[in-house]
Amino acid sequence: MLLGLDVGGTFTDGVAVLAGKVINTVKTPTTHGNLLEGILVAVDQIVKEVGNRQFTRITLSTTIVTNALVEGKVDPVGLFIMPGPGMDIQSVLPIEPYVLSGYVDHRGRIVSKPRRDEVVNACRQFDECKVFAISGKFSVRNPDCEQLARQWVKEEMNPDHITIGSGVAGTLNFLRRTNSAYYNAAVWRHFNAFATAVEQAFKAREIHAPIYILKADGGTLPLEIAKNNPVEAIFTGPAASVLGIMAMNPVSVPALSLDIGGTTTDIALWQNGVPLFAEGGACVAGFATALRSFRLNSVGIGGDSFVRQEEGVLKIGPMRRGSAMAVGGDYPTVTDAMVVAGLIDFGHYEFATQAMRLVAASEETLQQTADRVLSGVVDQICQGIEDMFTQQASQPVYRVEDMIKGTSIVAEKIVGVGGAAAGLVPLVAKRMGLPYKLPKQGMVANAIGAALARSTVEINLRADTVAGYYTVIELGIKSKLPKGNFTLVDAQALGEKHLEELAMLRGISLGVIEMIYSEEFNVIEGFSTMGKILSCRLQIKPGVIVNNKEGS
Repeated sequence: MLLGLDVGGTFTDGVAVLAGKVINTVKTPTTHGNLLEGILVAVDQIVKEVGNRQFTRITLSTTIVTNALVEGKVDPVGLFIMPGPGMDIQSVLPIEPYVLSGYVDHRGRIVSKPRRDEVVNACRQFDECKVFAISGKFSVRNPDCEQLARQWVKEEMNPDHITIGSGVAGTLNFLRRTNSAYYNAAVWRHFNAFATAVEQAFKAREIHAPIYILKADGGTLPLEIAKNNPVEAIFTGPAASVLGIMAMNPVSVPALSLDIGGTTTDIALWQNGVPLFAEGGACVAGFATALRSFRLNSVGIGGDSFVRQEEGVLKIGPMRRGSAMAVGGDYPTVTDAMVVAGLIDFGHYEFATQAMRLVAASEETLQQTADRVLSGVVDQICQGIEDMFTQQASQPVYRVEDMIKGTSIVAEKIVGVGGAAAGLVPLVAKRMGLPYKLPKQGMVANAIGAALARSTVEINLRADTVAGYYTVIELGIKSKLPKGNFTLVDAQALGEKHLEELAMLRGISLGVIEMIYSEEFNVIEGFSTMGKILSCRLQIKPGVIVNNKEGS
């Protein structure tokens, strides 16, 4: 039996799945002041129906981290970079970094070691920071400079956490890797508080099944490993809804999906029955990262979004101030507007009308106020959708096939899930002139997606035939190449062997292996080709489990 648990900004949902069928569902309020309390309530309700020793796997998704980013509730980060010569990336980073002088070249050779006095001086500037990120160009080919700087920061600052770039992304692209390291450090405390609450909840109920966290690409990661790599969980909530839709309501036409929860609306694009992936990696708060992810956009609007007047102007979100007044909350919300407009039957109508009175303009009926709030909500969601389509259409084209067929998408349908979807998706669909579908059990789509997510793992292999060695950063491997002519095909075969090794270490069944990235280029010395540098990235393909087996 599989257990899926989705801890959202407003509700915590749980589902139990047996032989591919959902046999029990729960929906309980998320308790932000004490996450453990809300998780225990959800677990207890599930256990009451199915028992507590039958689970073979527990998979989690959460929007806790995404919501913290949307609301700006992240830790300050001390960011060090070692760029060496070349392009200055400081202007496209989330914060101003401290630049260290050490760096390695494209072959992974140390050209200049970092200086301790620079690190000490930087630490004085970051004296209020308890989390740090360190990123060096080409560090995936030799992380020694990053590791040395990390050791010095530990000695100087005694920090709570340090992220190094080579530890969060095994692929080239210094900018994306640096941003990934920054966000990994920024959300580390938020995610670990969540992870600790989850572990305590299951321990308290004597549930000992392995626990995984859903990743942004629809795969999974053991919770213990995710504690050091929480950037993988930034879009775990939106990814869960995508997988939930795949399991409940396969999409056969070009479409967009909306997961409208209490705090955010998560948007995904679909083509040929599958969700699109973000080229190169996800964007977080407008900054490019190396995070492999579905193409997603999170808009800071949901059922619990705070509605207020500011200097005579109606404002909606992105923050929340608690539950809707319709159910005893203290502040007006989007849900209150939906109740007054007659879109949903929820809580107490008279309390919802009080909420609308607090934000009504002079000589405006409560119905008009509710309609104005909902129009503003639809404006924000539609703008988020438009931004996604614009971004998709502006992607660089590299393949002849894409040049001929084009890469733009024209949506023919909207699929809506989440607690606020029933009230808001019809309004968005009407605005866009599209049909819509609200799948059965869509209220717990994220938990279903988490429960049925296939276990995955990935590795990055890089080989230098001139130097005669190869590396696998995820396993800490640096070994001699086999004798003879080593090709990209050989690199893929070797990569598959190490992928299987890593899967065994993490207790993951080996499924369909896919190569998601590969490249080779010649090493030229003088006027002669001396060898090649080969790189490939392989993973167990993400997807949903069929009949509790690692299927398609």
